[in-house]
Amino acid sequence: MLGYRLLIILLASWPFCTATAQQIGQSLPVWRQGYLDIHHINTGRGNVTFAILPDGTTLLIDAGSVNPIDWRTNKPRNLPIKPNGDRHAGEWIARYIRNVLRPQHNPAIDYAVITHFHDDHMGSPAHRASKSAEGYILTGITEVAEFVPIRTMLDRGWPDYDYPRSLASDSMVINYRQFLRAQVKKKGLTVERFKPGRNDQITLLKKPKRYWKLFEIINVAANGKIWSGKDTITRELFPDLKTIAPAQYPNENMCSLALTVRYGDFKYFAGGDLTGVLQFGEPQWHDVETPVAQVVDSIDVQVLDHHGYADSENGTLLARLKPRVLVIPAWAASHPGRDVLERLYSKQTYAGPRDVFVTNLLDETKVALGNLADRLTSTSGHVCVRVDPGGKAYRVFILDDRDESLRIKAVHGPYAAK
Repeated sequence: MLGYRLLIILLASWPFCTATAQQIGQSLPVWRQGYLDIHHINTGRGNVTFAILPDGTTLLIDAGSVNPIDWRTNKPRNLPIKPNGDRHAGEWIARYIRNVLRPQHNPAIDYAVITHFHDDHMGSPAHRASKSAEGYILTGITEVAEFVPIRTMLDRGWPDYDYPRSLASDSMVINYRQFLRAQVKKKGLTVERFKPGRNDQITLLKKPKRYWKLFEIINVAANGKIWSGKDTITRELFPDLKTIAPAQYPNENMCSLALTVRYGDFKYFAGGDLTGVLQFGEPQWHDVETPVAQVVDSIDVQVLDHHGYADSENGTLLARLKPRVLVIPAWAASHPGRDVLERLYSKQTYAGPRDVFVTNLLDETKVALGNLADRLTSTSGHVCVRVDPGGKAYRVFILDDRDESLRIKAVHGPYAAK
């Protein structure tokens, strides 16, 4: 039955597939109503995902801009900015967004989500001099908003930013909060705390409404609060902070937001920097991936948690999600880890084929991965997932990240949505 269904999809899309094959070397065709586009933008400075939903509603998940000097080593980070050093990451992100929304006269970001408060997801004010008229430093998400207006911001901390401990002295959060206050006052920005269990915080906003029943974004987790899989009921994974010492508090990665995007049969998962591989002596509740996996189940496309770092993508998560396509937003030599790829490619984890796309793969990472590096489907470029109207099938476009042409380097698929 599955083979027959896939054959029907292939036959139905044959003219489009033929045209797509001829598009290699040309720019990515602009988004059209009914399609779901998910762009994993490679700046070499952190995570950025920009989605154009079926009705044209826009969603930005993270806008990383790492401190160019590593605080642990005081040495420069080891990946050059893409496409070049003429601009900082936030401006490159904004230009990419305006490029893919080029038919629109006044492009805007309807929703922007910050998964957690690390520089490779929100931007660091360190070593930056450019400021807005209101005085906050332009970096990451604050720089994106300088060029493309944002209408609604969601994060894990609003309005207090005090869990699991106060972030009042964190320079990134200080700068970000100054940005929020200015944008609320002068631009009418709406800011909300991301609430697990909800499916109405991020919704389709535009007409026609025929896509609304096919589309849903579910808030799965944040701050250790995890959706139960039923209605809006959630449960607490982390212990009451009053019962543990401050040194044992959950770390920033464990507090990451997680969400699923469903469009017809197609399903997508993003979990920020969630962790799930315990180190010796760690309590079981440090594994956030396993309880998240229990309510997400099978998907089509996943952004690897924590860039595929060694503490992510445990066997339970992979076995439950069974992703056909995996995207690794990599910017450091540790992205991805060899152990992670071994679990990912193992047929003991789950059966069936899988394609893995990496936005960057450094030479030292290739050496560490050995023969596993040869199994990666792509190792450089923006990764755009384009889902057909109705969500029955999707394709993956690899786009040249050396300039702003959106030039197609390769096309993979069509894949049948599960």
